[in-house]
Amino acid sequence: MRDQDESDTSGSTAQFRAFVDGSRSVDESQPWTMSAPRNQVAKLAAIVVVVAVVLAIIAFLVIG
Repeated sequence: MRDQDESDTSGSTAQFRAFVDGSRSVDESQPWTMSAPRNQVAKLAAIVVVVAVVLAIIAFLVIG
């Protein structure tokens, strides 16, 4: 019988290697492979800037 210190770790190593090998294939459903069209990103950035400017003006009027 083996002690805890002498346990066989090859099973978990094999599982890890299978995980790494499986992650090398590029799947279109993976979130880091998806990309938004440039015009949508530009539109969202413009909206964020406009909202920030409007909030800054309102804050200046209320505080000042």
